[in-house]
Amino acid sequence: MRFAPVFKYRMRDCAISMLVIIAVMIALTLLVQVGVLAFGQFTPEDGFEETTSTMNFTMPYAIFMFILSIISIREDLRLGIQNGASRGTSFLANLSCIAATSLLLALSGVAFYLVWNALDTGVILIDFYSMMYLGNFTPTELGDIFMSAVMTFVMSMSLAGVGCFISLMYWRLSKLGKWIVTLGFGAVLVLVVNAGVSLGWLGKAVGSFARFVVEDPWNLNIVFIAVAVAFYAFARLLVRRNAITAATA
Repeated sequence: MRFAPVFKYRMRDCAISMLVIIAVMIALTLLVQVGVLAFGQFTPEDGFEETTSTMNFTMPYAIFMFILSIISIREDLRLGIQNGASRGTSFLANLSCIAATSLLLALSGVAFYLVWNALDTGVILIDFYSMMYLGNFTPTELGDIFMSAVMTFVMSMSLAGVGCFISLMYWRLSKLGKWIVTLGFGAVLVLVVNAGVSLGWLGKAVGSFARFVVEDPWNLNIVFIAVAVAFYAFARLLVRRNAITAATA
């Protein structure tokens, strides 16, 4: 069992889940539009007419990829090993499928925006890119729609990399190690927040980083890409060392 069969197996599962989340997002958008048009409008006599809806496609897609990467990497490694594929081949097939799924989700957003803008519903849709760089307006220009898709893709890959690493890390840890790491995440977060408040230089560094990412969308895209590369690299190292245990482990 080599790359292509592992990829096809994973892609079939991903395709079903992907179609479900796309359908859910479209249905929610249409329901919100109906709700806004039916109950959220102000008449011109009130001074203005409001027909605005906010539906963020980027974040649900990215969170979907985060969860998908967590649950799929272990299954693909087990399946690959049982059928003669190496760890590296199984990992690469999973990564390729995650990338293909992220890309298709991003392209689905492009298609939806093009259709939505052509319908001229009067309802504004806001995704992560438009919230950050367009002042809460729906992307209408082709350049903005393209950039929205790019940001959706790189954010999805970034969270997928984090999810893959977390899944493999917890797979390797003992029960005690899992407790320590889980509690440690909360402790580190509290310490970082307190340090940011008490240490002026850290607060300035965070402020400088925030200004850097909002200056240009490609700055934020580069950050997402760096996170994806780093965590997938760490995950690949774990793949070389992890014992491939049963699903009940």
